[in-house]
Amino acid sequence: MKIAVITAMPEEFSAVYRCLEPGTAMQLARLKAFRSHACGHDVILLESGMGFDNAARATEAVIREERPDLLISVGFCGGIDPELQTGDVVVAKHMVIVAGEGVEEVPVLFSAAGQTFVARQAGTRVFSGMFASTPVIMSKTRLAGLLPAKSPFPVVEMESAAIAIIAVENRIPLLALRAVSDPAGEELGFSLDEFCDARMRIRPHRVLLTILRKPRIIPQLIRLARNSRVAAHSLTAAMEQLLPLL
Repeated sequence: MKIAVITAMPEEFSAVYRCLEPGTAMQLARLKAFRSHACGHDVILLESGMGFDNAARATEAVIREERPDLLISVGFCGGIDPELQTGDVVVAKHMVIVAGEGVEEVPVLFSAAGQTFVARQAGTRVFSGMFASTPVIMSKTRLAGLLPAKSPFPVVEMESAAIAIIAVENRIPLLALRAVSDPAGEELGFSLDEFCDARMRIRPHRVLLTILRKPRIIPQLIRLARNSRVAAHSLTAAMEQLLPLL
């Protein structure tokens, strides 16, 4: 089977890269990519950049050039359910887009392997949940008030819905897997878009300017960096367990 794994950020890309066999670094539609094998599958790993538009462009490109049998959206997320802890892994069972005050269900052709993976991880910090994809960065507190009551282990991220929509259009199954890098109780005092250019790519000079304007965020950045390392370790471990099931 040919599998395309789409990540948004370098840390997420590296987390998946660590569980793949030696392969070839490449570019696909000017995006960082890596061609490899894992558990008998051909794997294309891609770094799209953050946000709906980047994820959509990357998905269209990898389908056009590689025609994969399965798409996997992998990365970090924010926990909306207070039970979710840093490093917990959530596999999408439902998906919605939250824009403004509206919540729209996303039709997804989910791969059955996702829920099989969750079932086999019984007793661990791996959950089936709802992915709330947002086109802009939103606070977790606000999202919690917009989502339907009793949504199962909801998390927030910015790419999976865009990938899902294009996957459905091309009749390709999707598996979406995320690790919590900032739980519900850790609302950030800044928005990641302050660090990004118009294409939602983090730029060091914008990070520095934001820190100069808001030095109070330095402890939050240190905590987020530590949490991201924990989440990256969880992603690597989860992908190592998932790939043999595909």
